[in-house]
Amino acid sequence: MNRNPRVLLVEDDKVFGGTVKHYLENSGFNVEHSLDGLDAWNLYDRNKYDICLIDIVIPKKNGYDLAKEIRQKNMVTPIFFLSSEKIGDEDRITGFSAGGDGYLVKPFSFEELIKRMQVILKWTRPNRTELLIGHEIGKYTFHYRKLKIYETETKMVKGKISPIESKMLRHFFSRPNVIVQKEEVLLRIWHKDDFYASRSMDVFIGRIRKLLKQLTPHVELETVYNVGLRLNVPEELLPVKLTVPLS
Repeated sequence: MNRNPRVLLVEDDKVFGGTVKHYLENSGFNVEHSLDGLDAWNLYDRNKYDICLIDIVIPKKNGYDLAKEIRQKNMVTPIFFLSSEKIGDEDRITGFSAGGDGYLVKPFSFEELIKRMQVILKWTRPNRTELLIGHEIGKYTFHYRKLKIYETETKMVKGKISPIESKMLRHFFSRPNVIVQKEEVLLRIWHKDDFYASRSMDVFIGRIRKLLKQLTPHVELETVYNVGLRLNVPEELLPVKLTVPLS
């Protein structure tokens, strides 16, 4: 990362929000603290942030509505919801449908907060001095330029992938264990979100699932009902980036 990550913190409790802001800044983050949803949207609309931490119950615009507006402008910025109550399944679906990537229930550990932020920023905020050309996962290397799958140790070719499969694998391997909205994939790879593009994507999702089952059976591309897709990867199999320096 070339600069300290920028955080938009939306929390109407001044004392608690100030404590979170202080801790994050001492941990190397640049934090802007907003007290209500309307002010937060105005800040987001004028600035660029690497991650958003949004309390659900805030004045003027609730956290879910704020997340929806953010997603209309940017499909990638990670959003974590902060909640003072235990989250039920229905609320989780509401939050994920609004574009959220996860929840933290107050009072939470600051160490846990930092860890979760660092993990997701590792995948959504790559080093701009490098070009991603592949990922190593398990015993295999997926090479996006050569459109081939290699056995990492022997360098033997174990399969080929199409350009669209390459783009989709790159997208999901760069976001392990994170829910990705289908609209985000459609816009990034097909550059449109319509019925025909969606049907085409469904076909390629089936191909990728078959490929992963053959090569890395413990890695699964899951459909999260009414929300999106998530590449479930065990911690010991998290993808390793294959990069080359940018000239």
